[in-house]
Amino acid sequence: MASIRKYQAKTISEALAMVRADLGRDAVIVQTRKVNRRVLGMWGREMVEVWASDNPELENLRRPQVSAPSAVVSTAPLEQSSRIEQLESEIQNLKAMIAQLARQGVAVVSDSAPSAPFTENRWTSLLKQAEVEETIARELFASLPEETLTESALASAIAERLSCAGPIALNEGQPKVVMLVGPTGVGKTTTIAKLAAQYALLQKRRVGLVTIDTYRIAAVEQLRTYSQIIDVPIRVVYSAAELPTAVREFASLDLIFVDTAGRSQRNTMQVGELKACCERLKECEVHLVLSTTTKTRDLYDVLERFSVMPLHRVIWTKLDESTTFGNVLNVAMTKPLPISYVTTGQRVPEDVEVAEANKLASLILGGVTAPLPGATPVT
Repeated sequence: MASIRKYQAKTISEALAMVRADLGRDAVIVQTRKVNRRVLGMWGREMVEVWASDNPELENLRRPQVSAPSAVVSTAPLEQSSRIEQLESEIQNLKAMIAQLARQGVAVVSDSAPSAPFTENRWTSLLKQAEVEETIARELFASLPEETLTESALASAIAERLSCAGPIALNEGQPKVVMLVGPTGVGKTTTIAKLAAQYALLQKRRVGLVTIDTYRIAAVEQLRTYSQIIDVPIRVVYSAAELPTAVREFASLDLIFVDTAGRSQRNTMQVGELKACCERLKECEVHLVLSTTTKTRDLYDVLERFSVMPLHRVIWTKLDESTTFGNVLNVAMTKPLPISYVTTGQRVPEDVEVAEANKLASLILGGVTAPLPGATPVT
């Protein structure tokens, strides 16, 4: 019986190279299609999937029957001879292109050679595609000796510049107060609900919620609904002066989350109100919530204007809505605040993870390095 195997690569040329290396030049391409590879709990880079057979004389090949639920099984016969001719033509074109690149001194890199050396132009071009600023890309390039310019070295250099704080550390004998601040629309309320559910339901900690986001009635009701679902108490306060009293009411708890209204960094008065809230809770740990969908220049503006208050951590949200993540590195190298968590969707409490530098570095590179492991739960 003919052997039919599946190969995945970033490009059709790389996939065909894998087929030839494994099955030989007489291999028959049964089917090709584009698929998405998931990384960090979200859709990642588009890949090419090739099904190939080691029997070139097999006629009326059909797509292989596999048990994976995501596979789509087809019973339509393939036009074998025309596909082989088309494939041979593509291979010849690819060979000519590779030969031309070799004559020009350009390295041809595939997934099977993840440590191929970088040139400065290729390195900076790759980072630019990820929306890393050119000055930062050049700094990374200059930080490594020429003999260590590989993809893995690049990933390590990025990871070294991404300080990660780990999960929220609780206090002994007194509640830990954590306040989330940030611009409008970044997902502070949903993030608090996720973290509160993780600590209350999974870690069996005593958790309380305080909200001062009374500008949006929907936000208060949203948090109140979450508090009922996960069975944690909630207090609604209407001014910074009321915050200490609300926190004292939760003195017997382990962890208190304070939700604040989203504030435009351009509104000095509103940012001043947040500063007043922080000053009322001197033992509060402040997490600045930023969205990966925000462009770098606006993120710099947010950082500058929110820095009037003490900022201890950064939470990056909406990783599932972004296609590039160079702004995470840009921010980290401009204001090195430790990253505590990332969020990857709307599900409560699943779509929140403890930030890990190696994962974020691979995500910034957009799949150039090895695919990321699965999600890391809050611990």
